[in-house]
Amino acid sequence: MPMHLLGQTAGTKVMAYFDAQNRRLINSVGASYAVETKFTDSLRAVETWYFAPKKVREVASFSNIRRRIRDGETVVYYDNGSVKRRESYQDGARQGEGLAYYSNGKIRRRDRYENQKRVLQECFDESGGAMNCDTLDRRACPNQVPFTQQTTNVRYPAKALKLGIEGVVKVKFVVNRTGQLVDVWVVESPSPLLDVEAIAAVRRIKQWRVGLIDCDPMDTFYTLPLTFKIN
Repeated sequence: MPMHLLGQTAGTKVMAYFDAQNRRLINSVGASYAVETKFTDSLRAVETWYFAPKKVREVASFSNIRRRIRDGETVVYYDNGSVKRRESYQDGARQGEGLAYYSNGKIRRRDRYENQKRVLQECFDESGGAMNCDTLDRRACPNQVPFTQQTTNVRYPAKALKLGIEGVVKVKFVVNRTGQLVDVWVVESPSPLLDVEAIAAVRRIKQWRVGLIDCDPMDTFYTLPLTFKIN
């Protein structure tokens, strides 16, 4: 979690400015974008992304800002201020109806999620005619660069090695829209003696793939199994 968001309480508002390389600045001078976070308690918050000059790009509600768990509505905007995408989330998963629009205001995509499953998807061209959703996705982001999967090596903890502890540690983590690893936690493990190294192994990976929705970068969740085996 970014340091400027740690230890915040209800009613706190934090404004952070960043340059084009996603480096945090001390003020708005030279900023390419800004992120405003309004806390309703230590974890719940509403986050607003601005692109110069003070244009709102996205507003999203989180039940856990640290782990980027969306809960409530997320709205994404075009540069002209019109709505690009409107989605609802419940405990980090899409729920209910979602709508995506062209910049002229016409519906681009309509989908619906129930019990964490998509039960409806309809796509339309700019004139309102029905079209194949795969074709629409390719048009939305035609220049997406293929990603090479990153790997990491685990370093066996000395105490676990001495005790002969082996097994697979499953680690979950979230990469934010700028490609930064913001939180890592263990979801399954044969022994706590392996957990610290499993988290450290994930943190040693320097490049992550950012998820895209309609070619817009989004928070991306990963689950990675790491095998500890004594040869």
